[in-house]
Amino acid sequence: MRDALDEQLDAYHQMLPEIKKKFKTPVWVLVAHRELIDTFLEFSQAAKYAIAKFPDEQVLIRHTSETVEVAPFVSIED
Repeated sequence: MRDALDEQLDAYHQMLPEIKKKFKTPVWVLVAHRELIDTFLEFSQAAKYAIAKFPDEQVLIRHTSETVEVAPFVSIED
């Protein structure tokens, strides 16, 4: 069985061409429930939003630029 993070990654890759077309500059995206929830200029903004709105769920925060190094898993706790 696939976990929620795998589901969010699949959704992200399906949405990526449309996201890149809509946003001319790279952004951080928050994906939950296989949907684009919002976009952010900074990772910290996306993380704070995710903690507030999805505290007990696996979500994906990913940058739309391939040149940005990202950790495969980040857990932020208050």
